[in-house]
Parts: sequence; C-alpha cells; structure tokens
Amino acid sequence: MTMAAELRTLFQNGAARKWMAVVALSSAFIAVLFWDAIANLWMRWGQQQELSHSYFIPVISAWLVWTNREAVAKSVGAPSALGPALLGLAGLLLLLGKLTYIFLFQHIGLVVAIAGLVASFGGASLLRATAIPVAFLFFAVPPPYWVITVLSWKFQQISSVLGVWMIQLMDIPVYLSGNIIDLGEYKLQVAEACSGLRYLFPFLSLGVMTAYLYRGPMWQRLVIVASTIPITIFMNSFRIAVTGALVQAYGPQHAEGALHFFEGWVVFLICLIALFGVVALLCAISKPRRKALDALGAPQLAPVTPSTAKMKTGVVFGAGAGVLALFFAASAFISTDSLIIPKRAMFAELPSEFPEMRADIRPMDPTVAEVLGADDTIVVNLTSPDGDLYNLYLAYLDAQRDGRSWHSPRQCIPGGGWQIA
Repeated sequence: MTMAAELRTLFQNGAARKWMAVVALSSAFIAVLFWDAIANLWMRWGQQQELSHSYFIPVISAWLVWTNREAVAKSVGAPSALGPALLGLAGLLLLLGKLTYIFLFQHIGLVVAIAGLVASFGGASLLRATAIPVAFLFFAVPPPYWVITVLSWKFQQISSVLGVWMIQLMDIPVYLSGNIIDLGEYKLQVAEACSGLRYLFPFLSLGVMTAYLYRGPMWQRLVIVASTIPITIFMNSFRIAVTGALVQAYGPQHAEGALHFFEGWVVFLICLIALFGVVALLCAISKPRRKALDALGAPQLAPVTPSTAKMKTGVVFGAGAGVLALFFAASAFISTDSLIIPKRAMFAELPSEFPEMRADIRPMDPTVAEVLGADDTIVVNLTSPDGDLYNLYLAYLDAQRDGRSWHSPRQCIPGGGWQIA
C-alpha cells in the first residue's frame, strides 16, 4: 500500500480522526507555549553555518517513525501519567529559560514536551518505541554560544598545527604564530583557519545516524561516531595545506579561491567518503566479512508491548491539560521584560587619570567591537615611570542574554601568537 493510500485509509477512520485532531490541537498549544524557543531555533539555524543542518533533523526523525509505522502502531498503549510528568518538566525548563534568558533550557524543554505528548497519548510503550527518533531531535538543539566559542578555539589550534605540519612535509617554508599561518606572501588568518567547526555538528549528527543504520556490534557503532571528530579536524587541516601549496606554486592570488572552493559541500562530501571508508574498514575486519553497503540499512524497530491503563484516560488528559495551562499562565506572567539595568557612567565619562602612569586611550576597532557585542568598551595603553607597558581592556554588557556573553582573552590572545604569563 502506498503512503497516499495509507493516509487516505487513516483519515476515513472516525476514531483515528478524533485522535489526530486532539494530537494536532495539543501540538499547536505546545508550539504556542514554546514559540519564542522555536523562533530562536529557526533564527540560529539560519544565521550560524555550523547549525544549518538542523532543518533536516525533524525530517529525519519523522522518517524514522514513518519507516517503522507498523511497529509504532503496535506499541500504542494506554495514556500514561509519565506524559503529564514530562510536560511538567518541560514547563519548568521553559520558565527557567525565560527567567535566565538562556534559550538552551527552552530548547531542551521543547524536546521534552514532545516526549511528554507521546507518552500522554500512547503511554510509556509508545515512548520507548519512538525513543530514538525523539532523542535524535536533540541534535537540532544548538549548544550554548560559549561552547561553540571554546570548541572553535580548540579546533583552530589543532587544525593550524596539523595544517602547518602538512605544509612542511611538502618542503614549503611556513611559520605558525598562534592561529596565524605565515606563508610569506600570504597570511592565513585565524578566522579562515577555524571553519572546521562548521562541519563538526552536521557531520556528528550524520555519524550518529550512520551508526544507527549500521548493523554491527555496539563497539563498532561507537567507533563510527567517534571517527567524525578526527575526520573533521583532518579535513580542515588538509584544506589549509592545499592552500599553502597553491600559494607556493601559483601565488597568493589563488589562495582565496582555494579557500572558497574547499568550503561547504566539497569538504563535507570528502568527509562523507572518509566516513564510508571507516564503515568499509569495520566490515572488512568483521567475521564474516561484509560489504559496506550490506551493513547499512533502514532501521527495524521492534514493537513494544502496549502499556496497560493505570490511570483513567480522562485523568491523564486532564492532568496534561492542567499542566500546560498552568505553565502557559506562568509564562505569560514572566514574559514581560523585567530586566533592570542599573544606571552607570560610560567609560568615556570617567576620569582617565592613572597615578604615575601615562595613559593613551585607544579607539576600539569597529569590527572587533561588533564581534564582542559589548555595550561599552575602553582600551587604554599605560606606560609606567620605569617604561613598563601595560594594556587595559574593559568591556561592559547590560545583560548576558540573546547570545551575548563574555569574551575571554584566553581564547583570542593565544590565537594571535601571544602567551598569557
């Protein structure tokens, strides 16, 4: 039976239509409750290249459910009290996110709310049957900005060192200062050497899905997932090495074109080939040996014995509706912008005298200021009577919210080739 025929049969069933209407209404209420979180997800998926794959995560989860729809249908049990409990946890995460302005809590709460809906309508048995598709939705949740910043810094250092090592293997003179790769006529800046992170998150989610589709022991699946990280780092280092070789052979005018060519789908496709190579290697060492394509296949979920009713369906639905209504009211109550920003003098208005020091106030580079996102900054070069030089940098943020947070010098100073004493 085709998909269209199955859907037509489903819609012709009166009881099924009622259930689908209730599910649709509940889902719409969840969407309204978590609307700010959904809007923030959509914004970050579109603005951050390392998260652009997230659009496909819900589609993949839905495909997993549809592929195993017969097992899922056989797993539908009586509505469980676990559903309202998960909805309550989701509501708490929502309120915590609104109070702290940390969207991560709201994003996690959205996934927990989806799990709560599943348990409310199909019991714990349906939640167990759909655990993998629901859990896979967490790959659409963006990590905190500071996690991305720290990981980017680590990846920059590793990629730069490996890239320079590859360039040196080709007997090309190169000098590494922090994350600045000096090729003589051309300098590969930090921002250009750090883009390996944009492949990590989509490639990691793809690695998890590949491991899920792989028919083999658990340790081999873990190897597939773990291999995504070194593959990503190596490919970014290889990209740097190719750029160095082109600069040496054809001049710096070809460097930008090489960097642009090796961005996006080219690197990602090579990473896919490498991941398939890992799968092929695991198949080669397995007993009996298998072909890589034979080891990958659509997942087959086993149906779970439907859970029996421990509470009346009306009680479960009433509890779930009550929980949602409670947190909807609480969310509306605290959604008003209650942020209190204390009055303060701008740095430029403060006295610039430093006892026994000669002060030279420097303007902040507009590009740097935009990246920092601070509401007020000041940079002062100080000279002591003994000729010692000091640099004072202060940044002030009215509030650390909506992605604006601290920017530690421990990340940018080593990247520029400096050492913190």
